[in-house]
Amino acid sequence: MNQSAPAPTATGGGKPPQVRRARCAVAARAFTLVELLVVIAIIGVLVALLLPAVQAAREAARRTQCQNNLKQVGLATQNYHDSRRELPPSRVADGQQTWLALILDYMEQASVKKLWNPQLGCYYDQTLATRNASVEAYYCPSQSHENRAILVPEIPQDGHSHVRGDPEIPGTTVGYSGALADYRGVLGSTCPVFATNDAGTQIQVTDFDGGMGHYADGAIPQCDRSKVRFGGAGNRGVIGFKAMTALKSVTDGTSLTVLGGEVGRYASEAGHAFNGDHNAAIMLGEGRGFCQKCELNKAEGGDNGFGGVHSGIVLFVMCDGSVQSISKETDLPVLDRMATRAGDDLYALNGTATSCRP
Repeated sequence: MNQSAPAPTATGGGKPPQVRRARCAVAARAFTLVELLVVIAIIGVLVALLLPAVQAAREAARRTQCQNNLKQVGLATQNYHDSRRELPPSRVADGQQTWLALILDYMEQASVKKLWNPQLGCYYDQTLATRNASVEAYYCPSQSHENRAILVPEIPQDGHSHVRGDPEIPGTTVGYSGALADYRGVLGSTCPVFATNDAGTQIQVTDFDGGMGHYADGAIPQCDRSKVRFGGAGNRGVIGFKAMTALKSVTDGTSLTVLGGEVGRYASEAGHAFNGDHNAAIMLGEGRGFCQKCELNKAEGGDNGFGGVHSGIVLFVMCDGSVQSISKETDLPVLDRMATRAGDDLYALNGTATSCRP
């Protein structure tokens, strides 16, 4: 007689017995020193490859912003011209407002413009807050400044009597504080300009920076100085001293004549953006090419003139409002022609031109 298999015994309320499995302990293996060094080396290579690309992308963005700033300056200057039928002068007079101050209303900076007290007139009599008021669009993002307001230790040259220092801080004598800017107007070319003295003799005016020219043979008292002001015979550009230049006088073409451009740190920090004692327009051409030490200040031996920190180029706004990237290797006589509004001399940026220097 066959016996049936014994029935499984129920344990724990009829649940089947649980089978326990042995756990195998697996020891974790750490990275060796060689493997760690390989990983670090790979990360270093990736950073070395990506960092220049990131920096280049950032500089491209800053350069684009600088172009937009100059575009805004150009459009504001055109709107000023449409309103007054003339371009703004580089400065109204010594100690008075510059063209960068005159176009503030057209730069959507009416709040900054309202800070100026027209009853005071002179720049030095304006409040510290007024003189230190900066305009973001007047700064190149690639340019570095410790402060956007600088002290210039000098005596005013506008013929007025002022207490040196800040009016709001009695007793200060270190100089006058004021906002700076990375852009300047183009005063004209450095080609020689000729004027006639009272005796009817033609004399040469050369490389001038102030309100009057420096005469080649020294000061000539009998010269009719009114004929060599920037608003007269000496004004070859469009942003001249006391000039009232209309765009119709730009016979070389508004797209071929420069209105303004970026300058290096030395020129930016050489004077205040809104102070007529510091001309907000400079010459361009053989006598004053692009700065070679653009990133240095005066104490470090920097150069004055147009330039900047953008690699290989200098940005300029033309009289038609367009912005051009001009190579730092451009032939200097070509720069003279770019800065002349009515020279009737066409040029090619990548070409050469005959020198106008004696």
